[in-house]
Amino acid sequence: MKSSASMADKEQIKQTAIKVLGYVEKISEFASSIDPLFGIVTSLVGVVRKGLGDDEEDKEVDKDFRQVHKKLESISAKNKQTLRQIRIDEVNETFGKYEEYIKHQYGAFNTMVERVKLDPENAGRYMKDFEKIYERDKSNLSLDVYYRGVMGTGSLFGRPLLKVYLEHCDRNRKVMEARCSHLANLFHIGLIALMAYTSVTEDDEDEVREKWAQRVIDIQAKMQEVLDQCDEEDQT
Repeated sequence: MKSSASMADKEQIKQTAIKVLGYVEKISEFASSIDPLFGIVTSLVGVVRKGLGDDEEDKEVDKDFRQVHKKLESISAKNKQTLRQIRIDEVNETFGKYEEYIKHQYGAFNTMVERVKLDPENAGRYMKDFEKIYERDKSNLSLDVYYRGVMGTGSLFGRPLLKVYLEHCDRNRKVMEARCSHLANLFHIGLIALMAYTSVTEDDEDEVREKWAQRVIDIQAKMQEVLDQCDEEDQT
């Protein structure tokens, strides 16, 4: 028989996942989505550590994360659709490789989870593989590069990233929303990978939460600032 505590934990994780699913699509809820998202990731790493077997609770945690993963993938696909005609070479030259690092780290996290599902006996080995890939892809450097780019402080780029986007989209709100959504999506998957790495290496999770709690509020404020400068009418 399941203990009432574990049932309560399971219900809490499910409610957290529902909350995240409601948040991740809205720029105005970007900052609110991060803490509950961290909660899901640390729970998932917890079940991965013990082998992610046939236990119903383990399956539920994995299922909840899969829903979040699918939602993030669909947002990414939608943004690609809107932005595929608009390539900004100066941005791609500076930020392109960091975007690829983030995507690769997130992919490595998902691969780790899938491998542990198929071969729980070797969970430790797959966690170590993820750890190595995360570090090889410059750890959390890419998140810091994007954060500085958005804030316009000590950026590699010289100009605030969002200002460049605003100039290139002629203040078209639909395009700017897609740009901001794309950035938010990158931060979501980058922070999932960071929290997974922190949890896998048993580092200080609270320190990561505290560092990013204010940063995500700053990012959201900057995105809202540029969206407020866009034209309201739908431009085609």
